Amino acid sequence: MYSLNENKSLRELSQILGFENVETDANIERIVFDSRIARKGDLFIPLKGKNYDAEIYVEEVLKKGASVITKQKIFGSSIVVDDVYSSLLDICANKLIKNKAKVIFITGSYGKTTIKDMLKSLLGDKCHASKDNENNEFGIPFTILSMPKNTEYLVVECGARNIGDFDLISEKLYCDVFILTAIASNHLSTFKNIENISKTKLKLKECLKDKDNFVDGREIKNKNIFEKNKGIIQRILTLLSIDKDLKEFIFTPTAGRGNVIKLHGSEIIDQTYNAHPDTVIATAMEEDSNNTILVLGDMAELGEDENKKHENVLNHLADFQIFLTGKIFKEVSKKIFNKNLNFFENKQDFPKNYLIKQLKAGKKVYFKGSRSSKMETYLELLIND
Repeated sequence: MYSLNENKSLRELSQILGFENVETDANIERIVFDSRIARKGDLFIPLKGKNYDAEIYVEEVLKKGASVITKQKIFGSSIVVDDVYSSLLDICANKLIKNKAKVIFITGSYGKTTIKDMLKSLLGDKCHASKDNENNEFGIPFTILSMPKNTEYLVVECGARNIGDFDLISEKLYCDVFILTAIASNHLSTFKNIENISKTKLKLKECLKDKDNFVDGREIKNKNIFEKNKGIIQRILTLLSIDKDLKEFIFTPTAGRGNVIKLHGSEIIDQTYNAHPDTVIATAMEEDSNNTILVLGDMAELGEDENKKHENVLNHLADFQIFLTGKIFKEVSKKIFNKNLNFFENKQDFPKNYLIKQLKAGKKVYFKGSRSSKMETYLELLIND
C-alpha cells in the first residue's frame, strides 16, 4: 500500500505542497495511482507516461469520493498544482523526513539489483527496498511511499534511460548514502555517449546530506563480481555504522541474476535477466573454461559499436565452448575463426540434447543475454525436458 507516514487532511497536504487552494477538505488514508480502485479516503495522483495521461480520470475519481492532485482547474476535494510529478516527489520528501529511516540510493549501468538484494538480505525486516523493476522515475516514489512506518533502512534502486532523468529527483529528494556500481556504455540509443551516462547517474550525488557518503564501485578493483559487491557493501555498512562480518556472508541471487540451478548432477548458471559486455566477461571468467559451456544471446542498446563490443566479448572468452544466438552474434561470429564457437537460430535449432549430455557428464552451462534475447526460454528447454 502507498501511504503518507501518517494520515493527513487534504488541507495539511496542500500546505506541504505550497498550493493552498482546497475547497473541500478530506482525510487522506492512502495514496492510489489506479483510478479503478479509488474510494473515499484515497488521494489519487494521476501520472503521465509516454503513451498515457491519467489526468483523464480525475473527474471520475472525484465522483467516487476520493481526493485528487491535478494540474487541471478542477476544484473541490482537490489540490491544483503546477506539476503533478513534482508534487509527488514533494510528498515523498516529506515522508522521508517524517520517517527518519537511513536512505540508500543505488544507481549504475549494472549491478544495482544485486547490491540492493544483498543489502536487503543483510539488514532483514528493518529494511525496505525497491521491488524488481521499480527503479524508474515512477518506481522510485513507489518505493518510498510503500515504505512501512517502522522502517530503519530504505534502499532505493534508481535507473535512468534518458539524459536528465534524475534532475528533478536530485532537487527534491535526499539520501544518507549514494552508491554508483559502475558506468558502462549501455542505453546509448538514448544517452548518445558514455559521458552523458556518467553525468546523468552522478546527478544523484546532489541528494547526499553528507557529500562524503559516496561509494564509487569503480574504485573497487576485484575481478570476482561477488567479492567486488562485498567490497561495496562493506563501505556502505561502515558509513552507516553497522557492525556486520561479511566473511561468512552467503547470498543467493534471485532468478536470472546468477542463481544456480542443480540439474542432471551438475549446475546451470542463470544470468538470463540482462547482459552488458563487461558483466558477461566478468561473470563468465569466474568459471572454469574447461568445465563450463556458455550460451550467449545478443546484448542490446550498445550504440554504433555494438558489433565490435560483441566481438570483444568473444575474444575475451575464446577458451570457452560457446553457443551463440541473435542477429548481432550471427554476423560477428562469421568473422571469427574459433572452433569453440557454435551458432543456433531458434528453439528448434537449440542444442538441448547436447547440453543435457554435457550436464550429465559434469559440465556446467552458463546462460546470459539482454532481455530482448529472452535467454530464459532456452534455459527452460533444459529444465523442462
